[in-house]
Amino acid sequence: MAKLETGSKFKIILSNNIIDGISDGPIKSDAILIEDSKIVGLGNRDEIKPPIGADAEIYDFSDSTVMPGMVDAHTHHNGFGDGRLGDELVKLPDEMLVLNSARNARKSLFSGVTTIRENGPKNKTMLELRKSILRGDQIGPRMMLCGRPISIIGGHMSYFGSQVTGEVQSRAMVRQLVKEGSDYIKITATGGSTITSDPLRPAFNLNELKAITEEAHKFNKLTAAHCTSTAGIKLSVEANVDMIIHSVFKDPNGENRFDNKIAELMVDKGVYINPTLHVFRSQIWAMQKNMIDKPENKQDILALDKAKKEFDIRVEDLNKLIDLEAKVITGSDSSWGDYQLGNTVYEVECLELAGLSRSKSLKSVTKESAVSIGVDESVGTLAKGKDADILVLEKNPYDHLDNLWKVRDVFLRGSIVDRGSTDSLSRIRQIPPRN
Repeated sequence: MAKLETGSKFKIILSNNIIDGISDGPIKSDAILIEDSKIVGLGNRDEIKPPIGADAEIYDFSDSTVMPGMVDAHTHHNGFGDGRLGDELVKLPDEMLVLNSARNARKSLFSGVTTIRENGPKNKTMLELRKSILRGDQIGPRMMLCGRPISIIGGHMSYFGSQVTGEVQSRAMVRQLVKEGSDYIKITATGGSTITSDPLRPAFNLNELKAITEEAHKFNKLTAAHCTSTAGIKLSVEANVDMIIHSVFKDPNGENRFDNKIAELMVDKGVYINPTLHVFRSQIWAMQKNMIDKPENKQDILALDKAKKEFDIRVEDLNKLIDLEAKVITGSDSSWGDYQLGNTVYEVECLELAGLSRSKSLKSVTKESAVSIGVDESVGTLAKGKDADILVLEKNPYDHLDNLWKVRDVFLRGSIVDRGSTDSLSRIRQIPPRN
């Protein structure tokens, strides 16, 4: 990287491959002008210059690819990605969770994720971490926070601290979360991995869900609902939830039954879909890893086979949603289960596996993801007036999606991120077990 140190507030980034997040491939422009934290020019390098009399730092990435920083619409920074349940994670003191979240925030940023939407921390841990980052005490991506998910008593993630019953408490909890600084409202509309919950049945009734969404929208806050059953999806869509997380089509008996009518309703209403495919695939990888060098066990083999079939069904169902032109975005769900932070690219790969085109897959983790969480006026694309959150890759991801892993540099709000003297990704990327 050739850089002229001048101490100026202007920077010029040069690259023969600029992906703006809007077009379906690299654009003709080969220079970006940054003033402080903002992009103020995009065009030909012979024309892009700072104002007369001003100097600029030159970052020559001519042999690299420049694109918007990635936007991960679903993270859990409290966790470790080591397979432990949230029921166990929540037993750790808040102080330890804040420290681990700070470590995870660095991993996210170093991997090229410059914006995250946090989907379920304990108490105020992430609100406090964000304050620390904004003060400059820590480094990490920009954060959109739910504060805590809203759950029924004993429901999924109820241990994180926001349990409600009825419409009055539901509205009151939205107000409390807004007061605390939450950017959006996360709802656990069905059970999940929480031991006391049932993933196959709705948690809230329709009136409760409507109370939450109406109150959130009154404060101009978006909503997202965790749904691992068809009934939960239906109620959430009817209640005007903005995003469906997981979007698992299962009946009360656990049978996989894709519902075209509900899928079409999601599409008609413009609901965003956050499929979280890799968090399921990471469980398969963990099972395979645990079976290495162990005596063959019939029970383990059956469990692995079941998990693989379940993942295939999830991929097939997402393919059907894609065929219906559903709005699909990237939200990794890391560090839930065995999915470690810093590995958002695996989710992008899964979306392409399910049928998204290369261009739509890349936009799912830039422009579309930014739109889905309400930050597209600032990030998600490279354009005049946007914040200079920029990812520099060694190679073009349009040639091969795996090139998203090959991070050369990251800019956040116009400043280059110090990722250390060694290759940070070598310490971040989870490697799947060999077959």
